[in-house]
Amino acid sequence: MTQPSDKSISPFTRRVLDVIDQIPAGRVMSYGAIGDLVGGSPRQVGHVMTTCAEETHWHRVVYADGTPASCHAGRALDLLRAEATPMRGNRVDMARAQWDGPPGHRDVEG
Repeated sequence: MTQPSDKSISPFTRRVLDVIDQIPAGRVMSYGAIGDLVGGSPRQVGHVMTTCAEETHWHRVVYADGTPASCHAGRALDLLRAEATPMRGNRVDMARAQWDGPPGHRDVEG
């Protein structure tokens, strides 16, 4: 899904977007889990999401407690529910929906 038009995209941003593109429908990752996987912080992942959200499945990235992003007029909740993501009220059920990363994820950092 990710096809940023900017050819000067950083390697870190590319790694973040590549991980997000692999999150299956109905599953999520937290900002921190993505950061751990690609060698960055949750805030750095959040910055990538701020600048490139429309280029990926942004709604599959949630806070560690399962709270969906509040941007995009609150559409994340509807998109997650449409994908049958396990929920507990208005939060993702992280015990059931958290995705641990792509196969061979130790190679994502680089």
